[in-house]
Amino acid sequence: MPSLPSLLSFFKYWTFTALLVFTGASWTAEDTPETPKTVDEITLFGLSLVDLKAKDIRKHLRQLGGFHEARATYAQRNIDKFFPWSRMKDSYYVEFRYDGTGRLTSVYRLYRPESIAFENRLSRITTREVAQTIVSQIGQPTQVVRKGWGGSPDYTAYIWKSDQMTVEVDRQGSELYGNVFVRYTVNRDPYLVAEK
Repeated sequence: MPSLPSLLSFFKYWTFTALLVFTGASWTAEDTPETPKTVDEITLFGLSLVDLKAKDIRKHLRQLGGFHEARATYAQRNIDKFFPWSRMKDSYYVEFRYDGTGRLTSVYRLYRPESIAFENRLSRITTREVAQTIVSQIGQPTQVVRKGWGGSPDYTAYIWKSDQMTVEVDRQGSELYGNVFVRYTVNRDPYLVAEK
């Protein structure tokens, strides 16, 4: 009969191996694109985000249809907020921010807590599910961060960074019970008034 210490080491070894295999944070090969694009090449609504102007975004979303622009942002030069009513039903809203020259500086998309867009279930959307949709476009994230504070359970946030663009999948309030959002930030001065 084997001794108790050898059984414990055997049990610890197999438990550790099972944890590594079943809770790994990487995605499978079919989830990543064959030729991964850079973060700068990410698209939203079929538009590349790096060199967009406000008039292009407004025109494109009006042509797509299914979005209602917030009345408070009709006359604003630096912000547009669109609420989906027949497209993107998994989201509360999409908010676009611009600099003084009308060029895009950031996009903020807030997801609803539950949706059947990812699977046919009504459990809460996770940051991992949203991140997998981005992984299919631009490949693996550059940072994976565990977040949580104040005794609340922790969760994983995903960040893709490059010189021109940052994409972040996180939760409101940096806690597990906040809604999932995606923030696309173009790395340029948001207070730029005129091109030099």
